[in-house]
Amino acid sequence: MPDGAKSIAELSVKGTIIKKLPRKLEVMEGENAAFCVEVEDDDMEVHWFKDGLKLHETHQTILKSFGKTHILVFVNVAHHNSGVVTFVAGRSKTSARLKVKAIRHCPPICPVGVNMDVDRPNSVLLTWVPAPNSQTSTRSMFVVERQEVGSQEWQKCFTSETATSAEVSGDSIPCEGNYRFRVCCINKYGRSGHVEFPKVVHLGEQADKEGEEARFTIELSTSMVGTWFLNSTQLQHGGRYVIEQSQTKHSLVIRDSHSAEDAAEITFIANGVRDSAVLKVKRSPLPECDTNKKVETGEPIVLYCEVSHSFAQVSWLKDGQELQMTDGLNIQSDGNMRRIVIQSAEASHSGVYTCQTAGDSCPYSASSNSNTEPPVMIVEPKDDMVMEGYISEDVHLQCELSRTNGRVRWFKDGHEVEESGNIQLVSEGPYRRLTILCSTAEDSGEYVCETDGDSVFFQLTVTGRTEGPVVLELNCEISHADAHIRWYKDGLEVEESCNLILEVDGAHRRLVIPKTTVDDAGEYVCDTEDDSVTFLVTVTGKEADMRVVISRPRHIFLRSSSLCRTTSDAYTT
Repeated sequence: MPDGAKSIAELSVKGTIIKKLPRKLEVMEGENAAFCVEVEDDDMEVHWFKDGLKLHETHQTILKSFGKTHILVFVNVAHHNSGVVTFVAGRSKTSARLKVKAIRHCPPICPVGVNMDVDRPNSVLLTWVPAPNSQTSTRSMFVVERQEVGSQEWQKCFTSETATSAEVSGDSIPCEGNYRFRVCCINKYGRSGHVEFPKVVHLGEQADKEGEEARFTIELSTSMVGTWFLNSTQLQHGGRYVIEQSQTKHSLVIRDSHSAEDAAEITFIANGVRDSAVLKVKRSPLPECDTNKKVETGEPIVLYCEVSHSFAQVSWLKDGQELQMTDGLNIQSDGNMRRIVIQSAEASHSGVYTCQTAGDSCPYSASSNSNTEPPVMIVEPKDDMVMEGYISEDVHLQCELSRTNGRVRWFKDGHEVEESGNIQLVSEGPYRRLTILCSTAEDSGEYVCETDGDSVFFQLTVTGRTEGPVVLELNCEISHADAHIRWYKDGLEVEESCNLILEVDGAHRRLVIPKTTVDDAGEYVCDTEDDSVTFLVTVTGKEADMRVVISRPRHIFLRSSSLCRTTSDAYTT
């Protein structure tokens, strides 16, 4: 009316649909979403739509009719199933909004029930129990680390996906000393806290004496046949070699060990399992004072003397200069034994070492042989990594090695990675890098950088994101440039605000939302006195990965900083 008064009437049209769809249905990711309607006649032609697209039956979309009742089921729904579901019977229709809620994923929970059995010769058995409420559907891995008392650095010494125990022997320790241990659990969503085992144990490398038996054992998680090798030569049961298997436990005994077998590699191989150890054979008991010692570069140097009293004080000298405990050099006292341990031999460590008491001394001549290089270790990262990347961006996985000439192999989900048009394997000095160009969601997975003596895991997840906010623009072109129109959202007239702009450009009328959110989804109507056009807007995802679908427009213009693509009659950004 000219004076601004108005009159409103509500019109209800009875249709053929007796039981309508719910206005909104929320289900969790991975569940089934079911819709049910009832019509007044048995033999009616009906159709189901989602976001304006007609649905057809597939293995994940079930369409059933039972007389007057019609059912739609989405099986094992995912995030992309969110949207507007519409049922049409003749000229009648009913709609429901389906919202699929994502399951929240959390990092793993700390293992519990840790126990430490130290009543073993030169070894320790560590056991633990997975957290009772930990997730079983997500692949996780237990990681055991060791730390020498007095050091701040933790070193990884055992990893397993299924085992809940680990036996650590003194032969696997780089130098003799007192050690503590801890365990944690990691999966693709993160790492749990560490649980430290309650005791400290003394471990060190031990050698078998010439002529004695050398015994090797390994226990598997399941019973299977295995093979033993000595320096790549397969061993057979009989003579000096005794090979036995008791269910999951395998053992090898070498009788009458020879000095020629010193530093030989003992390897056990089964289906998917490979483990190695080094056989150490001493020619004879060491004298109280071994005056000439040669070691390879990178190996530990251990010099020791036996004193007559456990409380005797000694001094260690190198080339006449007294030694002090530093990083890489430990001075130890154990009963009547006095030792110095140099963790990694270098040429500069060659010289004459002397263990001196108030009334006696014992000189050593030590030299470092650099003909044999030590195993290549991974300096950085020290721990396994959990990383995130974004679709279409480059992803870089990098390791720093202990030597510039070290060789590595890269694996993804257990398969070796080879260089291709989308994957680059780069070697720069001590750095080894795997670069994924223009990554996709399929590049997610577990990557391993492996050397001959070390390895590190990268858990990579690649997700999508947009570069800026999504701008939603709805456009109508009318026949008279001066005609008046009104915009409605879900039946209510809209008003201009800072995030909703109504534009007039000649015969064009636009509704613009500069920063689209999920609250902007709904049914928009551009209405004149004689005509109207409807836009069905669906908004899914978060701000970092948003998807906007507009169905059944007459004229649509999408303005966004992200990529636009066309699929049938829907425009997607």
